[in-house]
Amino acid sequence: MLSPDSKDCDLRTPALVHDIAEEGSDMTREIYSAALKDSQDGMIRTKSLPDVSEVLYKDVGKASDIAQPGGFRRDHVIANLPAGDTIVPTHIQNSFLTSIGPNNLLQSTYCGFVNETLHLGDEYSQNEELIPLFSSLDTFHTETNEISTRGATVKQTVFTIFKSFIGSGILFLPKGFQNGGMLFSIVGLCVSAALSTFCMLRLVECSTVLLHAHNHHNVSYGIVGEIAFGAMGRRAVNLSLVLSQIGFCCSYLIFVEKNIGEVLLHAFNLQSSLTTSSWTLILLQIPLYTPLAWVRRLEYFALTSLFADVLIVFGLVYILTYTVKTLESAAPGESTWVYFNSENWAMFLGVAVYCFEGIGLVLPTYDSMDDQIKHKFPAILSWCVVCILAICIMFAGTVYAAFGQSTQSVVTLNLPSSSESTGTMAVQLTYSLALVLSYPLMLYPVINILESKLFPYQRVKGFWRWKKNGFRFALVCLTAVVGYFGKEELDNFVSIIGGFCSVPLAFIYPCIFHSRLVGRGHILNGVVVVIGLCTMVFATFQAVSTWN
Repeated sequence: MLSPDSKDCDLRTPALVHDIAEEGSDMTREIYSAALKDSQDGMIRTKSLPDVSEVLYKDVGKASDIAQPGGFRRDHVIANLPAGDTIVPTHIQNSFLTSIGPNNLLQSTYCGFVNETLHLGDEYSQNEELIPLFSSLDTFHTETNEISTRGATVKQTVFTIFKSFIGSGILFLPKGFQNGGMLFSIVGLCVSAALSTFCMLRLVECSTVLLHAHNHHNVSYGIVGEIAFGAMGRRAVNLSLVLSQIGFCCSYLIFVEKNIGEVLLHAFNLQSSLTTSSWTLILLQIPLYTPLAWVRRLEYFALTSLFADVLIVFGLVYILTYTVKTLESAAPGESTWVYFNSENWAMFLGVAVYCFEGIGLVLPTYDSMDDQIKHKFPAILSWCVVCILAICIMFAGTVYAAFGQSTQSVVTLNLPSSSESTGTMAVQLTYSLALVLSYPLMLYPVINILESKLFPYQRVKGFWRWKKNGFRFALVCLTAVVGYFGKEELDNFVSIIGGFCSVPLAFIYPCIFHSRLVGRGHILNGVVVVIGLCTMVFATFQAVSTWN
């Protein structure tokens, strides 16, 4: 028992100073309490009652949370959730400005694609966080956020896969059918789809191994290459990625130039030389793409990307409808298509790979999925590729059967003249707009990979930022110059992109990385690598040798 004069007396409550359980303590308790009170200097702070609001009123947010931007709206929505519903909708969890924006699927997918996972832009700190739904001290809402923060659903995954594969490549496919012949092209396209799917699943296996064995999260293509072969593996992936993405951007420029040129020349009866008009139309695209290339947060492109997808679907439906009508009105025996083209068949190989060039987005798409459905990814990917393959064969086969040897490099040029058909003008304009909106997404990986090497991060912006803007402007100009020199041989140009730039990413690297990291399936991987090397050599050689 401590005496009232103990030096520890002022640090203890009466209950601790005097043990009431001892005999006679009840008679002396008030004496010890008075002694403790006299030993303390100044006023005694009243003990605060415990905060039981978190326990008694779990469904009521704190005032500090409501004071955040958009907090009152979110608190109102949460208070009116259906009874028993503990899952807060995703669009309510974030701030108001974030909730009206696009979802994070496009953002996470493309950021992973360029090996910059969770890096939304160089103008922002990587530690910058969005305003949460409620503070982390609120147990109920913290648990609710953890429950409702889930990965992509099956529908979102399917949408991303279709977005990865369907773009400008399908419009170049009819010309590829002309180069290869109907039967050879169908068989070759099926083989390309099968090999692409096989290699994508090989990459997914590599990602799974890294996740379990090395505890790597947000695995990207470049990370797989780096773990397998060190810095050399990552550089090889990035080099092929930069070349292929620049090639895609150049093909977009050529497509827009040809279609807009047709609209201007025929609809407005403009008279100018072909060389002058082509160069002018390509130059005019530079100030159009440059501001888009200066945007630093990828999430701002989500809505425009969705709008571009709608325009692409509209264009494909119109072209297919017109082609079917052309076939119905054609006289018997007018078809000029062949089963196999012995002269230019190798050029089709590059186009076939170009059409299924979505392997760079496979790992980010897989990583963004909900953990509960990740085991379904191989089946989802396989069925999506089958559907895309059916769409490509139906579209390209129908167009080639309708126009035969008159099939143009850009299939929209087979439509009636813009001066004769308003529908043709609408398709050419809408599809061109779709590719304009898709251009920054194609250039984004190139920008991030090259800028990370050339412009190390600096806290002080200003001139550093404008140096990067100048570099992005130079990249846009580079795609314009390359596009100008490749516009007259567009089918050769596309074949080079697919054969030389895309084949390593699609066929060669995945199998090599799989053999190194997983350690099985060496024979099958070797066969695919040999097929990839032969495809790359034949397609590139044929495209270069026939270039006028």
